[in-house]
Amino acid sequence: MFEEQLKEIGLTDNEAKIYILLLKEGQMNPAEISQKLGLHRGYVYDALERMQEKQVVNFIFQKNKKFFQATKPLNLLELLKLKFESFQKIIPELNSTLNTDKEDTRIETHKGKTVYRTLLKDILSSIDKNDEILLIGIDEDILTKEVEPIYLEQYLNTIKSMKIKERIIIKKGRKKFKSKFLHYKQINEDFIGETYQIIYKNKVAIFILGNPYYLILIENKKVSENYRKQFNFLWKIAK
Repeated sequence: MFEEQLKEIGLTDNEAKIYILLLKEGQMNPAEISQKLGLHRGYVYDALERMQEKQVVNFIFQKNKKFFQATKPLNLLELLKLKFESFQKIIPELNSTLNTDKEDTRIETHKGKTVYRTLLKDILSSIDKNDEILLIGIDEDILTKEVEPIYLEQYLNTIKSMKIKERIIIKKGRKKFKSKFLHYKQINEDFIGETYQIIYKNKVAIFILGNPYYLILIENKKVSENYRKQFNFLWKIAK
């Protein structure tokens, strides 16, 4: 529980487990942690050293022994804010090194269980207030149960705050989210196929369900315009 989110701030699988254990149990020494989690004591020592550098744990001495405790979650949020602010400062310099003249098309392929999270992040980093996002074939039931339930909820809250509108074409009978920013139409599944298509800005994302998941991101103005035209055609005949 929460391991995936903790890994996002730079913790390994076992570091996340140690952090959650310390939150639950309070102060513990490495031997106790090792026994509780079934990890080698030497590994626990090394992990705690790394976690101190990451400022997610600290320690106190009791009877000449080190006892470790987790940094409060709110403190982690402040650390993330500081890192974010630090990164923001170098964005202009990073952008200045980007060669935009190489190609007018950029294609990325992603694979694995977190690729839909990658897509949500890319959408939020690309769109502006009052933009519109077009989606074809999205199955809300699968996304909320299998793919990214937590991140999907955060994404929906963010686009709501930015007043982003979504027009969504789904297969007949599929689940809908209730929101004034989400506009649905239904169409026979023969017109859609088994992939999800998302059009935003000058980008087209193709999400392929399976084991593993695949995500193809295409950034090209003409390609996105063509997909947008196809979407609008389907939108006219959908009900």
